[in-house]
Amino acid sequence: MKKICSDCKKTLSKDNFYKKGLRLQSKCKKCHNKYCIKRWINRKVEAIEYMGTYCLDCNKSYHYSVFEFHHLIPSEKDMSWIKMRLTSKDKMKKELDKCVLLCANCHRTRHALSI
Repeated sequence: MKKICSDCKKTLSKDNFYKKGLRLQSKCKKCHNKYCIKRWINRKVEAIEYMGTYCLDCNKSYHYSVFEFHHLIPSEKDMSWIKMRLTSKDKMKKELDKCVLLCANCHRTRHALSI
């Protein structure tokens, strides 16, 4: 059996589509994955903007890929960014309120100094 992707319009075998319950999704796996990556990047950019767009320690602004969210009190951490990006904006903000925005270098330095 074949199916047409609603995004790229290619006719592909059904094993090129993810299942959602008993149905196949409308986008092929490749298009669905691209969509998810774009959505996650947008969520991270929103989170960075919410946190102020500058590393708290070095006071520099970077490309979104350099930023990380550091939990100030590790025992209060309910979720990492991997889970945060998939939650509602309210839940994401609630978790981000427990964090500071750091560039990757400053984040590694903080963790190294806390050992």
